[in-house]
Amino acid sequence: MWGLYWRYLFSITLSLVLVAFLSEQLNLLSFVDDFGLRPTIFWTIIALLYIFISLLQNKGFPYLFLGSRLNLADNIWYRFNIMTISFFVLLAFIGFGVNQIANEEIWAFYKIYGQPLCLVVIPMFNAWFATKRT
Repeated sequence: MWGLYWRYLFSITLSLVLVAFLSEQLNLLSFVDDFGLRPTIFWTIIALLYIFISLLQNKGFPYLFLGSRLNLADNIWYRFNIMTISFFVLLAFIGFGVNQIANEEIWAFYKIYGQPLCLVVIPMFNAWFATKRT
């Protein structure tokens, strides 16, 4: 479980840096006028990045970081990859919903505390769930 989780943390760190750098260089977020929708676009881009990498490496992005050393079955990697992609899609939908429904104070609270907490806790549960069901 911890091997999956640490590989997730490493992959998401690289993904966040890469997508932030590319979005700055290509001005991807400048096309969106509403600042509240930018996190939704950002998480969607990260989900698309993970999907694209899954097309090249079917075990997912975290597997690229010495995942073969864990000696986990392929179905664990597939399950964890699907849960990770679903997690980023869910973050995009939640961000959109909070932006549309809540006031600015709740939106700021979600951005400052909710998203980072989700980025740390939910993948830990996903790793536990993926390895527990073997």
